[in-house]
Amino acid sequence: MGEGFHFHPDYISSNRGITKIVQIVLGLVVCSVLCSNWYGGSSCFGEGRLGYVSGLNFIIVVVNIVIFLFGLFSIRFHKTEQLYNLIAALLFLIAIVLLLWFMIQYSNWGIWMIIVVVCIIIIFILFQWDFKGNRTMQDGHLPI
Repeated sequence: MGEGFHFHPDYISSNRGITKIVQIVLGLVVCSVLCSNWYGGSSCFGEGRLGYVSGLNFIIVVVNIVIFLFGLFSIRFHKTEQLYNLIAALLFLIAIVLLLWFMIQYSNWGIWMIIVVVCIIIIFILFQWDFKGNRTMQDGHLPI
């Protein structure tokens, strides 16, 4: 294979790899909760606010899987990844506000909705951490 394109198994145990794995797992939890409980008789993409959260989360999970695979094979796009982390963090901030608005309006304080909000907040924080880390660290170092 070409120079710079090789399998990098240490990425899985690095801070960046663990961050992506956690984002993917939490994203799958959000997808499964929002799409298994159809709120108001509509699909997970039906109600506007839930549709935004579900749609955004689905797209981000797919992109995170691709970025994880790129990292696993040492294909890095630092500036593009940094821009992605910034945009995703802003979009997830909007998702948090919309989800809380939905919960307040319909008094939907069930345990599954609270789990979704917590997962979305953790994903949001991980995007911020990864944005900062993409500027200041290499794979094995904390961004401190």
